[in-house]
Amino acid sequence: MKFSLYLPTGLGHNFAGYTDPVAAFETITDLACAADESGYETVWVADHFVPFPPAPDYIFESWTTLTALARDTRRIRIGQMVTGNNYRTPALQAKMASTLDVVSRGRLTFGIGAGWYEDEYRAYGYRFDDAPTRLRQLDEAAHIIRSL
Repeated sequence: MKFSLYLPTGLGHNFAGYTDPVAAFETITDLACAADESGYETVWVADHFVPFPPAPDYIFESWTTLTALARDTRRIRIGQMVTGNNYRTPALQAKMASTLDVVSRGRLTFGIGAGWYEDEYRAYGYRFDDAPTRLRQLDEAAHIIRSL
């Protein structure tokens, strides 16, 4: 049997009671290291910029968080559930993923989706197209990412 851990990053207001962002981030690191040492198979983070529902709580960006976790852990696989396609260009996303895969010594599991959180798109100035358009964009991005 394999076990995975979905790490708090602030999406669900996990750090609402924290007054220090460093302490909040250390909670993520401590949990990932404990999972690594305990034999868990994978740890996962959410790729979001705004808590759900929106609030002024701490939330940590997934790719930066995973890079830190790649250096703080030794064995466990790392990944995001899932990265939002329209948050980064496909070429940038491919470069980020390939770099993180090297930093983690091949432990990255890369997941990408069409995106759904309209408030987040609007908060960051991203266009929020209808679902069929976002799915077509995802298909195109997957082809580009794989080719790179």
